[in-house]
Amino acid sequence: MAPRTLAVTAENQWFQLVQALKTSRQKRHRKGLFFVEGVRAINQLRRNRRWEAEALLYAEGRRLSGWARDILAEIPAAVHLELSPLLMNAVSDREEGSEIIAIVKMPHTSPADIPLASDACIVLLDRPGNPGNLGSIMRSCDAFDVAGIVVTGHGVDPFDPQVIRASAGAFFSQTFVRIDEQAALDAWLHALEESLPGLCIIGTSAKAVERVSACRLSGPVVLCFGNETLGLSSWLSSRCAVLAGMPMQGVASSLNLACAVTAVLHEMSRQRAAGS
Repeated sequence: MAPRTLAVTAENQWFQLVQALKTSRQKRHRKGLFFVEGVRAINQLRRNRRWEAEALLYAEGRRLSGWARDILAEIPAAVHLELSPLLMNAVSDREEGSEIIAIVKMPHTSPADIPLASDACIVLLDRPGNPGNLGSIMRSCDAFDVAGIVVTGHGVDPFDPQVIRASAGAFFSQTFVRIDEQAALDAWLHALEESLPGLCIIGTSAKAVERVSACRLSGPVVLCFGNETLGLSSWLSSRCAVLAGMPMQGVASSLNLACAVTAVLHEMSRQRAAGS
């Protein structure tokens, strides 16, 4: 069915919704919608049809590139919003503006959606607090073929536009789920241990004596990373089979969270390539 095209020339309910989706976590989850801007992100949305667009936005009267016209033709959406150039500039976070912005429906995901190969690697993030870090982590997880990302506790919203921007398009290729309650997280970890023989749950800590390179990462593994300031919760630390860290030689006591995740995933990739 062809999309409806609606002209938006004033700060009406559509304009207000778009602005709210950019800034309000509560509004995003109440509506089940989120804001997507940027060529890389839009291209990945275009290629991955498990995501469904609610609306596509563009500026009335502006000459669209061939890419933008293709996006409007190829991404199914219920509504095309034709904003005045002034309003389009107002909703865009880019200095030069954007040709296309998408409003996308949130998927309904659960831990069961994470594919469990015999050597699956799952990254578990305990209360991540920085949107840029979370987006960069998604990018690294995509690069190192992580099966899924689990976000637990009260942390940054994975649907925050800053997360999507920092992921450089990897957001749309990742399977990520939230497990907020400790009891649910514990039950899920127990189920993983039963379904994946040899699974190792490894926590990371700047204070750990064990080195990540000494851990066996070639089999199924859950890699747990804590909050940027607080680290892993005491409960999750106790749930891990081992706590490991990276050797540090400079004045800094720890790595940035996204850098730490990337370093550990690189070590995992090295071990698997070596067949260790």
